[in-house]
Amino acid sequence: MIRLIILVPFLLALILFAASNQESSQMWFLTYSWSSSVGVLALLIAFGGLLLGAFGVWVSELGQRRRARKAEARVKELEAITASKTTELDQLRARVVVAEAHTVTSVPPQITSSSPTV
Repeated sequence: MIRLIILVPFLLALILFAASNQESSQMWFLTYSWSSSVGVLALLIAFGGLLLGAFGVWVSELGQRRRARKAEARVKELEAITASKTTELDQLRARVVVAEAHTVTSVPPQITSSSPTV
């Protein structure tokens, strides 16, 4: 949103500049010369700057996207490990419950004698 707040007034001023400067002028770049209006030249330079800026952002995002893909792969790997460990823990808990139930039922009752031994 803030980009639009900055971009729209800039583009509006650039278009007004191009519309108000329609006189043809002789342009020189090193040994090349051409005749063009200053407004058209300003629009072409702004468009070139836009393309250069977009290319710069694209190049800088390549590294971030690579790191993001690696991080997502690591997250999937860790989620798989967590799921397997959770399954293993549930199986161990079930074994403990079965072992406790087996231990409780297999303990013989203790017989206490009421007569004192001498």
